[in-house]
Amino acid sequence: MHQLRFILILGVLLVCMSGTALQAFAYYYDEDAYDMNELAYGPIYCPCSIPESDPVPEAEVVIPQPLNYQVNAGDTLYKIAKEFNVSLPSLMALNDTIDPKRLTVGQQLQIPNSDTAIPLPDGQSKTIKRVLSSTLTAYTAGIESTGKTASHPQYGITYSGSKAEEGRTIAVDPSIIPIGTTVYIDGVGIRTAEDTGSAVRGSRIDVFMDDVGQALNFGVKRNVKVYVLST
Repeated sequence: MHQLRFILILGVLLVCMSGTALQAFAYYYDEDAYDMNELAYGPIYCPCSIPESDPVPEAEVVIPQPLNYQVNAGDTLYKIAKEFNVSLPSLMALNDTIDPKRLTVGQQLQIPNSDTAIPLPDGQSKTIKRVLSSTLTAYTAGIESTGKTASHPQYGITYSGSKAEEGRTIAVDPSIIPIGTTVYIDGVGIRTAEDTGSAVRGSRIDVFMDDVGQALNFGVKRNVKVYVLST
């Protein structure tokens, strides 16, 4: 019994001292185990020398924030709930200090977590001043849209005086969406009202694109929700 203990203790010491010795030990006592574990293909290190792995950081939980909405003429809580696809009871519960029968223009409401996610580039929350149902088309700076060629001094210059830029510029009716206003367009993203057009009237919006083919493929998209944001 004492001899067996001595052999076991010696084996443990060999594990912590030398991978090569362990290979020889395993081969001598259990040749099948040696082949199975392929000890000959690399050194075996003492378990006490294996560094502990760094703890995996927990994923950050992002809690959706309520949207802010500014009441407009003709608004009701039912209409607002429908526009943002939220339930009327949840809207009333979040704004329980407001008399639903006495909404006033300019009044601020909070919209509970809805299907509307507005990723603002500066990470700041802004008030939604208006929700529109718009028809979207696309245009370019070229002669096919503006009648101007690349040699024209005003080629690519918007009504606001800025250079039209894909991913930022839209043409609007200034009586509906004032120039300089930031909007969020479902399926398109954040855009800025910088341009106008003879065919852009009412809630219609023209989305600027660099490529003619891409603008043609964009086609006409109807009943698209547009959220007009505070400046």
